[in-house]
Amino acid sequence: MKTTRLLSTLILTVCLGFGNVMAQNTTPQVCPEKAEKPCKVKLTPEQRMDAQAQRMGKQLMLDDSKLAQFTSLYKEYLTALKECRPAPEENQKVKPSERTDAQIQQDIEKRFETQQKILDTQKKYYASFKKILNARQLEKVFSMPRPGKMHKGNFPMKQGKMGKPGKMPAPGCPNVCPACPQAPQNK
Repeated sequence: MKTTRLLSTLILTVCLGFGNVMAQNTTPQVCPEKAEKPCKVKLTPEQRMDAQAQRMGKQLMLDDSKLAQFTSLYKEYLTALKECRPAPEENQKVKPSERTDAQIQQDIEKRFETQQKILDTQKKYYASFKKILNARQLEKVFSMPRPGKMHKGNFPMKQGKMGKPGKMPAPGCPNVCPACPQAPQNK
């Protein structure tokens, strides 16, 4: 009986192994609906900025008259923000570990200047946006990540926020037992 069970397990394992090998050698089937779609065209910076302004207008749920005002002002704002950032220096190929103290201090001061320019631009356009938008809409406009910047805070799973003990109850835990660390504390 044990040999029969062992033999059947071995045969099943071999069959599954060959099935995986055969699946890897087959050519993938192309969905005819996807084959008909045209390739994505790269947008120019102006087109990208226009699309971003339209997306922001939709997020803010503006009516047509306010949307037209907002879109032109928002594109102007994005252009002004873009001008605040310094052009990348291509001749500077120094590794971060090989920089001198003077270079590090100079980089920090440049960063402060850039941040100040951005802040001044935001303050300037805040007054203009304030005429068109309400407080919640203003919050959305000025809390959006800057174009081209990836904010690490937007990915909770990567930083482990969801997996830390005490943050979320165990599956099926009603949070009513006093010994449970996730239980609400009545103090």
